Amino acid sequence: MSLSASTKQIKRRVDDYVWYDKSQPLQELRHLLRTQFLQEGEVAIIGGMVRDIATGGAASFSSDVDLVLNIAPNRVDEIARSLNAVPNRFGGYGIRFPRWKVDFWALRNTWAHTQGHVRVRELSDLTKTTFFNVDAVLYTLNTRKVIAQDRYLDSALKRKLEVNLLPNPSIDGNLVRTVRRALRWNYHLGRDLRNFVSENLDSKMFDHIVRTENRLYGFSYAELHEDYIGLLDALFDGRKRRVEYSEKRFQMELPF
Repeated sequence: MSLSASTKQIKRRVDDYVWYDKSQPLQELRHLLRTQFLQEGEVAIIGGMVRDIATGGAASFSSDVDLVLNIAPNRVDEIARSLNAVPNRFGGYGIRFPRWKVDFWALRNTWAHTQGHVRVRELSDLTKTTFFNVDAVLYTLNTRKVIAQDRYLDSALKRKLEVNLLPNPSIDGNLVRTVRRALRWNYHLGRDLRNFVSENLDSKMFDHIVRTENRLYGFSYAELHEDYIGLLDALFDGRKRRVEYSEKRFQMELPF
């Protein structure tokens, strides 16, 4: 499935997946939403689900579900306790299901807001808080609307991966994501992201990225390169990328 051409098309895809897919994981997600969250206030999905469905349809989505709740933080704490949810290091909570993990947090506890980088007053402000431009899109569950930053689709069509908000709580995590998104999906890096990579990728970080990829995904794109210099060359110059990237991506997506 190709990239969505409009936010209306993204909405149709997410609508179909979230509300009408009959698989067990989606039934579990709908039950959680309806019994725990939607009756309390505004709720939005942000991050991987909306991004991946916009990019390649529901079949492209394989990560966790991130929910932001426009609910008083103390009420979110109460809901989390009732669900035996596990606190995470960014002020939210996680629940593990067989298919995926659902992370959720109060809007007012969004990291960029609590650290003073972005003033977050409503769900639409979340598009200013993501590290990557391709993540600056969300789906409001109560009103079933897609909200994206200006030029979101234009950047996606041009396969441009860029920094949206530079301050972030996980430099190493965002370097891993940069490597995998750029090489696996053939994105080219914008100026600010190039600077971020140049400032933070060295020999020690290269080894850390290799270990992290192998631990989380069972395969490392970084490890296809002799050292961090070779990885930098591949990230910054598309002509130096290798056929193994697309071959491995294809193997990982075979339906068995």
